[in-house]
Amino acid sequence: MPDYQQQLLSLIEDSKEFSILHNHFNRFNPFKVLQVDNYEIRHSNVLAWLLDPKENHDLGSFFINKILAKTFVNPSNFEDEDKISNYDVLELSRREFFDLTVHKECLTKTGKRIDLLAVSNHHKIAMVIENKYWSSESEGQLEAYINDVRETYSGYQIIPIYLTLQNDEPTHEDYLMLGYEDILSILKNYLDMKVDYMQADIRSFLIYYVDILENQLIQNEEMVDNGLIVYRNHKDAVDLLYASGNTYIRHQVVDTSLAMELQDTESKELIQQIYLDNKETIDFIVKVGDSLLKEAFLLVAREKELASEQFDPHFKLPNFVENQWNGAYGRDDLRENWWLNQGLIGWFERKDDRLKLTIEVGPLHYDKRKRLLNALAFKGIAIKERALEEGAKFSRIYTSFETPASWNDKNNIALSMKKLLENPDYLALLEYIREAISLSKQDSPIIIDPISNDSMIGTPNNQTVMQRAFLQLVSRLNFEEHLYYVHRSVPNFIQSSWRELPEAYKVPRDYWLQAPFIAWFRNKNSSIRLIVEVGPIEHLYRVKVLERLALEGISIRAMGYEEGRKYTRIYSNSMPVQNSEDADQVFAAMEQLYQSPEFKQFLNKINKVIDNIKEE
Repeated sequence: MPDYQQQLLSLIEDSKEFSILHNHFNRFNPFKVLQVDNYEIRHSNVLAWLLDPKENHDLGSFFINKILAKTFVNPSNFEDEDKISNYDVLELSRREFFDLTVHKECLTKTGKRIDLLAVSNHHKIAMVIENKYWSSESEGQLEAYINDVRETYSGYQIIPIYLTLQNDEPTHEDYLMLGYEDILSILKNYLDMKVDYMQADIRSFLIYYVDILENQLIQNEEMVDNGLIVYRNHKDAVDLLYASGNTYIRHQVVDTSLAMELQDTESKELIQQIYLDNKETIDFIVKVGDSLLKEAFLLVAREKELASEQFDPHFKLPNFVENQWNGAYGRDDLRENWWLNQGLIGWFERKDDRLKLTIEVGPLHYDKRKRLLNALAFKGIAIKERALEEGAKFSRIYTSFETPASWNDKNNIALSMKKLLENPDYLALLEYIREAISLSKQDSPIIIDPISNDSMIGTPNNQTVMQRAFLQLVSRLNFEEHLYYVHRSVPNFIQSSWRELPEAYKVPRDYWLQAPFIAWFRNKNSSIRLIVEVGPIEHLYRVKVLERLALEGISIRAMGYEEGRKYTRIYSNSMPVQNSEDADQVFAAMEQLYQSPEFKQFLNKINKVIDNIKEE
């Protein structure tokens, strides 16, 4: 018997773990029978049905209300306060959308099609949903959609949502992120609440749809462990089957002895049929087995000597608690179960070809959470205003990226993890967190002075890359000290003329540098970005400023004029850097952005508006 036949027989017929997985992936589900489970447009059809309160599902406005609520509490949407500050989120999520009309594949004036457009004429709301289910964004499509809807539904509040399976970020800054895991959570909660009161056929339909989403989003530990066992014990056979059904091998190049042997046989069609008969099972095993994050993380966890209760080597999101905050908060300090049940968590994940490290403050009881966040802000860590609200649960305080030399080698992945953990910015963060935890547990009040640079700059040894680069910039440009603020992650500055507007245009004292305009630098996604926004001045004066800026040719978002809005971004430009951890490269990008003709022209336009207002 040829070796490849023996090994394939061992995998398909003699592996208990393979049989368990195969039975799971081949259980009855009408979506799978009809082969519509992986088609984006079919998921759009289901979502359109659920969104429409007039449909025969008996949910009424439940689904649309929950979609809005999930969108507005998504932590990713709070990274840019300008994105969400104009929505009255509580009021929106409680409306009865009795007149909501849902359009599928809505044709725009440019010939493009919006996946889902939900419109309430009564509430004057138009919700754009771009659905990405195993697909990627096309260039310019988000801009085209939102412009078309704003023109068609002038005077309506536009809510653009970017729905994805893998929490991908939209390129257009107005779109709010939503994940299919949120859809799954909404439906599971509804089934739990209403299971005894639903029509049987509707209940069955939703159960089958939930099963499809769980298949894509959730793999329990038993499934993962079985997949790893199969891949470890039958790697050559699995790789051979996977290669036979995939002309382009995304995960790896298969070059096994079995593959070489197969080239000389007449069994290729048989092998391909075996793959097709077991496709979901094989694909899952390859995905789990080829995801080396878990094994790489275990190498790092052992080297860091983390105790077993300090980490979870999840195959997709390995997470950990650093020694600096281990034990500071326990389960009793949390409002709900969360990761490793401590107040802070760090985790790794793969984002395209990059490895991402994230640190987050979790759902501590409000008093403890607020004191910790205030203490972190006192130590110079950027904390958004909404993170301090009583209903907030999760606050990301740090993200960083590294690109492994190879995703097929656990040692290369582990090396990238160690680089992220040994980054000077991250080491400084750990010290800030340690000091903040200590400060938050003291009885004395935490007073944050937004004017003082002293607590932000630190010493040369613990300054962040952004701080070091920004200090070079203000020195080169001879900035006066009262015109800049050396924040550890978003160093910011103003022009002296920005404080010359009349008293009615003043901002609260705790707003950045107390000018109606503020500019800052941000380091994100291997690029340095220069941003300018209009701050929280009174609505009538804010609209006046925006209208004058628009007359000067500065592009203003339509939502920027809406009442209740606090922040409106009026300028944004970026410069890529080869190494965002090199202060000299970051400084060069900052200087180029500041000295660019575009920014100079922009500053002239602002000054012209200020002069015109002063002369009135």
